[in-house]
Amino acid sequence: MDMDAAVSTLTALSIFASTVEHAAFRSVHGYRVIGRKDGKWVRWERWMERQFVLSLSAPPCLEVPVPAASPRILLAGWRGRPVFREGQTVGTWRCIVAFDSVAAVAPSSPPPPVLSPSVNPQLECLPNLYRDLQKVFQFQKVEKVPKRDAKEQPVHSGEQEKTSDEADSSEYDSDGDPQSDKELVPPVQKKPRANRKHIDSITLDEITQYFHIPIREASKTLQIGVSILKRKCRKYGIPRWPHRKIKSLDSLIHDLEYVLDDEQEDAQQELQKIEEQKQAAAKTALTKRKKMLESEKEIIQQKPALDLMTETKQFREDVFKRRYRAKSAVMEE
Repeated sequence: MDMDAAVSTLTALSIFASTVEHAAFRSVHGYRVIGRKDGKWVRWERWMERQFVLSLSAPPCLEVPVPAASPRILLAGWRGRPVFREGQTVGTWRCIVAFDSVAAVAPSSPPPPVLSPSVNPQLECLPNLYRDLQKVFQFQKVEKVPKRDAKEQPVHSGEQEKTSDEADSSEYDSDGDPQSDKELVPPVQKKPRANRKHIDSITLDEITQYFHIPIREASKTLQIGVSILKRKCRKYGIPRWPHRKIKSLDSLIHDLEYVLDDEQEDAQQELQKIEEQKQAAAKTALTKRKKMLESEKEIIQQKPALDLMTETKQFREDVFKRRYRAKSAVMEE
């Protein structure tokens, strides 16, 4: 079978971390290949599995052969098109990065530090993995990959080097793939990420100003993602966004203001039912309660991790019961 020049395009990349061996990683690469076979232009998919030793410390990053006896992520005799997602486990391997332009799977976050060339420059020593990571994440600053030996043939853009793993993965090539006549699906368009300097410049005081609105609205106003805002909150010791607690306190304060500022006629009816001293004491207690709630609201805004006071929770239950009784009385009328 004649084989002319072929061009490979990355369509899928999944990175797996070992749950047993430290610094052991595997990658699964999917390529859409266009080439000539027997004088005809054909398309097919090629899947490859590689294994690496990745570390941020002194030992260099290395590509090692996938053990023949070890269970593979791409099982022998695999047919069809595999799709992996972040968090998925295959044996002792857990997926930490998943990209698939055909299945519309995009990475949910920037790559871990060990897979980021700005943090781990040793990735330059692994051109196959380095090049595919660059295609997926579009790193803003990428250093040049070390030059190859002059004796080696240059690698064309998008064309993958043949390694011993490619021979093992030949069984995943499918000349008669029913998808072979379909047009290539363009990569998924990813939303631009917030600038690192902008993220670092956001202070606790700025975040505090938006505790009164839901976290999604706050993230849009701050021009950062929700996940980034959550990480910033955890950095400042805020385990949970306090919007609901502050909203509940505002509701209780509003109810007390309504009671204190009630119409004069209703106040006269209440004055007729109880003694004058009890009325003054009740009003004083309500005013005191309002001040306590306002003080607690200020504390929550400064320390969002704190829970509501037990006394406040009990008062909130009493308010809910009073509202329910009032609605029931209206329904009965």
